[in-house]
Amino acid sequence: MKFTQLLYKQHIGKAKRYVWQHQRERKIVVSKAEEILKSMNFLIQDATEFISRKPKTEFVIENSIALKESTLDVNSKNYLVFEDHNVLQEGVPQALLLTKTVKLNDELPEKIQKLITDIPENINNLSKRSVYTSMIYDAQQVKLPKLKDPDRPAWVFPRVYGITSTRKILNFSPIIKNMLQNLSKKFLQLCESLCGLNDAQYKSVIHDGLLSACIGKEDSFLKFSLKIDIMMMSSIPLVSIADVNIDNNFDIPDLYPLHYSIGLSKLDIGGSKLLYPITMDSPLMNVHTIFINHNPEEVKNLTELPVTEDQIHARSMIKSFGAAASCAQQKFGLSVKELPEPIVVQCIQSDGQNFHFSVYQLNTLDIDGKEGIKNFWWSEPSIKLYEEALYKNGQPCLEGYNTDVFKRYLAFYKNK
Repeated sequence: MKFTQLLYKQHIGKAKRYVWQHQRERKIVVSKAEEILKSMNFLIQDATEFISRKPKTEFVIENSIALKESTLDVNSKNYLVFEDHNVLQEGVPQALLLTKTVKLNDELPEKIQKLITDIPENINNLSKRSVYTSMIYDAQQVKLPKLKDPDRPAWVFPRVYGITSTRKILNFSPIIKNMLQNLSKKFLQLCESLCGLNDAQYKSVIHDGLLSACIGKEDSFLKFSLKIDIMMMSSIPLVSIADVNIDNNFDIPDLYPLHYSIGLSKLDIGGSKLLYPITMDSPLMNVHTIFINHNPEEVKNLTELPVTEDQIHARSMIKSFGAAASCAQQKFGLSVKELPEPIVVQCIQSDGQNFHFSVYQLNTLDIDGKEGIKNFWWSEPSIKLYEEALYKNGQPCLEGYNTDVFKRYLAFYKNK
């Protein structure tokens, strides 16, 4: 009798019964997870208590965010809002004037630069593998944005299929409605592995955190309504980098004859709630680092001109200011102007290939005029993670991989 491939197949029912017969007597191995969690002051509850409960028809997460109502004087001020899809028309100079901020250096603070060190080759290989899985091996094939040539505006290019920039960074699946393993998350996991439990136990990650802060400025009232793609929270706030009183030698840009609010939208007075993605009674309520995705299909100019690198950097600063301001108003109250202590926020913005690293120190919420205490901002030029990440002749190809990006990820994670 001739053996065929069909005769080699196993009966699935027999295979299941065999596994059940041999595995049903297996003893449960008691791990040290409960002991470790108790040492970290985590609440441990018996799972049988939840199993015995009757399921509810509606699930409501109580106290999942900190929510406060603001009192707006609708008769005396103009109300403007900055949202996720907005960019400032004048870029960084307008952002500095809008938030009463001075840019101290075109590089990261010295404290963080000391944390940027060389990493072993095996760690580089792990970080490079994360790029492969996020940028090349993903099976998504959708229509990418239309290709355009400024010199030939009427020329129609063939449509290109591939992985969207949002998926490369966030890898969001609309089917399971959950954040999957993405580039930023993989880099964070690698940082946690390198730093160990002593650092990881004081940090937590929030996805799609909603922020809203309302601040008065001269004859206007500004609302920053933002969504942060990934927020790393910490139980210990970041230490201030520079002294609050060193800003005497730095000037805020002047946009005259333009107004600082050029390009901002009118605010709907009905939506003036102040939001913070975590309650104040949580031990992990201090914002540590924010990760922002720059999607060219969503973030656009009102003039329909291409978004410039200067405007992308300004977006990093505005989101950092919004995160720090909402945290300050939740910690110190809605009426706070001079902060008891500065709030420092690190920011990483990327479109999947270019990464922008910056650090913001919020010293005051009194952003009227140009005199007095100012806020500080450190920013360095954007860095390319790679030159090309695609298939060539049917083989995955990653060219020009830059290890400086992960070095800065690790330095931001280590910063305290």
